[in-house]
Amino acid sequence: MAPQQSPTDKRNQPRVSIKLRVDAKVLDENLKVDILAGNGYPDLDQESLSLTHPRRGRQACQTFDVSPSGLRLQAAELEALEHGTSLELDLHIPGERRVVKLLAEVMWADKGQDCPVAGLRFAALEDEGMRRLREYLEKMRGE
Repeated sequence: MAPQQSPTDKRNQPRVSIKLRVDAKVLDENLKVDILAGNGYPDLDQESLSLTHPRRGRQACQTFDVSPSGLRLQAAELEALEHGTSLELDLHIPGERRVVKLLAEVMWADKGQDCPVAGLRFAALEDEGMRRLREYLEKMRGE
């Protein structure tokens, strides 16, 4: 799949048009404040298996496109998405037994469609997860 990037695109990373399952959970404001205060988010360091159903408290969503720095998400069950909302994501890479865990921030949201869509920027991602995501995207781009 070829990267999608127009000359007016502000992204610094090429996107790959791909549908992947993402299990999302909106972070509450207190947890977001703690993370921004430098208290970290230990759940990012814990491995999680790729299960057939989302872990408790998460909603299954789907990507439209993905880059190493963000993704476009179709989020039917996440009604609270608006600019600035923080999310914990479990990104499922086909053929892998572990999810890529990350934190993301909503950069834009469109609730006017049949199913809400949002553009997310990755805010925190452990190094191993970033390596796995980059390798998968390179493979999908045919590099």
